[in-house]
Amino acid sequence: MENSNKRPLEDECQYLHTETKKPKASQVTSTTSHPKSSKEIVGLEDLCDDIIVYLFKFLSHDNLAKMSLVCPNLFRISNDWTLWKKPRFDKFDKSMEYIYLGYLKKDTTEIYISRDGVQSPDHSVSHNFLMQLEVICPELQHLTLRNQVFDANEINVRVLHRKLKSLTIDNTTIENIPDSSSYLCGINNSCPDLEKIIMTNNDWFLPNCLYALAKLEGLRYLSLAGCKQFKDCIPYASITAITGFKSLHTLDLRFTPISDHELVCFQRLTSLKSVLLESPSYMNHERDATITDLGLAGFCTVAFEFHYPYIQILIDRRGGVNLRRVQDRHGDLNRCHIEYLYVRNYPKVTDAFLKTAARNCPHLKSLDITGSCCTSEEIEYYKASRPRTKYEICW
Repeated sequence: MENSNKRPLEDECQYLHTETKKPKASQVTSTTSHPKSSKEIVGLEDLCDDIIVYLFKFLSHDNLAKMSLVCPNLFRISNDWTLWKKPRFDKFDKSMEYIYLGYLKKDTTEIYISRDGVQSPDHSVSHNFLMQLEVICPELQHLTLRNQVFDANEINVRVLHRKLKSLTIDNTTIENIPDSSSYLCGINNSCPDLEKIIMTNNDWFLPNCLYALAKLEGLRYLSLAGCKQFKDCIPYASITAITGFKSLHTLDLRFTPISDHELVCFQRLTSLKSVLLESPSYMNHERDATITDLGLAGFCTVAFEFHYPYIQILIDRRGGVNLRRVQDRHGDLNRCHIEYLYVRNYPKVTDAFLKTAARNCPHLKSLDITGSCCTSEEIEYYKASRPRTKYEICW
C-alpha cells in the first residue's frame, strides 16, 4: 500500500536528468517565429483609464493637447481635469490655440506660455486667447508669458484675467507702445488683486511703468531684474515711494542699472524687508552712477534713535543730482527695516558699510556682499558682533 502511493523514480527525476546525446539530424526541426495575432498585442487603448491618465502626466501639455487628433477615446481621457489644473505650454503654437482652449478647465489655476527661447508672432498668444481665459478659467490666479511678441494695439493689460494674483512677463517684445503712456497703465484696475509681478529681461520696461505698478495696493513682490532701460528714474522712484507700494515686501533689481539715487528713494517704503541688487556686467563703476556705502546707509536704522542721519536727494538748477546726509529727529520712523539685503558685484561697497551695519542693523538676517571691497577682517568682525542673528555673508 505504501509503495503504491509513490510515484515512479523516473517521473520524480524527469527534470533532473537530461539527455546528453545529440539528436540525429533527422530529429532536428526548424522553428519559425510567427507574429502575434492582433488579440495578443496590447495597445494604449487596451489599458484602463486610470493607467492612461497616469502615463499622460509625463507628457508635456503641448503633446497632451495633440492627443485629441489621435482618436475620440484618447481625446476623452486626455481631457481629465487633473491634467489641466496647471498647464504648461513650453512649445506654444498659435495655430493650436483652439485646441488648447478646448482643454482648459474651470479648475485651471495656473497657465505657463513660452516657446523655447524663440520670439515669434506665430508662437505668441493671441488677443482672443487671453480674452477667453476669464470665461473658461474663472479661477485662474497665475499667468506666465515668456518669449512672446505682442502688438500693444491688440494686447494690453485690459485683456488680462481680473482675478490674477501673480503675473510674469519675461523676455518679451512689445511693439507700438504709445508715447503718451506706459504699457502697464491701468493695471491696477484690470488686475486689482495682483500680489506678485515679475517683469524680467524686458527692454520695453521704462521708468514710467513704475508709476502704474505703484498703484497696486496688494503688491508684495516686484522683480525688475534685467530691465536695461530701467535707469535714470529718480522722479518716478521718488514719487512712487511716497504715494504707492504700500505693501511691497520684496524688491528685486538685479542686473538693472540703478544707483544710489534710486536706492535712497526706495528706502522710504516702510513695508520693505528684502532687497536684491546685482550689478550688470556692462556697468562701469568708475564712470557710471553706481551703488556705494552712502546709498546703502539708509538701510541701517535703529528703532526710535533720535538725530539719525538719512540721505536727501538734491537737484540743482542744471538738473544735476546729488546726495547728502541730513539729520532727522524721527527719520527711522518712516523708513524700511530691511531683513534680507543682497548687494553683489558693487566694488564701491566697502568696510564702512559693514561697520555701520554691525552697529545699526540688528534686524538684518541675511547679507550677501559678493564682489564688494569688504575685507575678510571686517567680515569676521561683523560675524562676531551678531552671534545670535542668522546671517549669510559671501565675498
